[in-house]
Amino acid sequence: MAEVISADLRNRILNGELLPGDSLFSESQLMETYEVSRPTLREALRLLEAQNLITVRRGSHRGPIVSLPDITIAAESVAVQLQLRDGTLADVYDFRSYFEPRTVEQATKRMGSADIAELRRLLEHAHTLLDDIAAFSASSYQFHQAVLEMSGNATAAIIAEALGRICERLSIRRLEGASDALALQRGTLEAHARAIEFFAAGDASGARSYWAEHMDVEADAEIHSSLEITLRDTQR
Repeated sequence: MAEVISADLRNRILNGELLPGDSLFSESQLMETYEVSRPTLREALRLLEAQNLITVRRGSHRGPIVSLPDITIAAESVAVQLQLRDGTLADVYDFRSYFEPRTVEQATKRMGSADIAELRRLLEHAHTLLDDIAAFSASSYQFHQAVLEMSGNATAAIIAEALGRICERLSIRRLEGASDALALQRGTLEAHARAIEFFAAGDASGARSYWAEHMDVEADAEIHSSLEITLRDTQR
């Protein structure tokens, strides 16, 4: 019964009937609604909490609060699985270099003027973050993620975001230890500006080729300058 209740509430959350920040009401109200005992209800809530779909605040009169899982959780799970299978950072970049260019090609075909404007806004914002390595790295991966999400492929976007979170932490560590950090950051900005030119021109094949080159350069810089950093180091 606990699984039935958690499935019902999970569907209501994922369908948007219950939004982040909404209260699921008190335990007594939920017990009455589902006609179950307190232990059964608490087991249902525990299942939802384990999936990061609710936050149970002990002693609160509002009851469980709807939340949504952060992609960071998936990224850490992927990093753990890679470690268990002797995966390397080279594996991560090799896979990204394989699927991202094709996804970028799809994105270019779908982009409209509003999408191009958003990418230019992200690029302009990144220019203001050169003195903050962590913020700059986050902005850089936000640009990557925005492009990939414009492909309309939800699977590609989710995988890209999870792997991007892993690589973002590595990028921060590399830049913090680099004597030419500013030059590296400016190189990233130039690469993103060049990519936008392909997007704005609607040159899907050119965007795919350029993104592949960009990924190769990034992979070479990240891996060869950070050989001492392991996947374990990219986790929180």
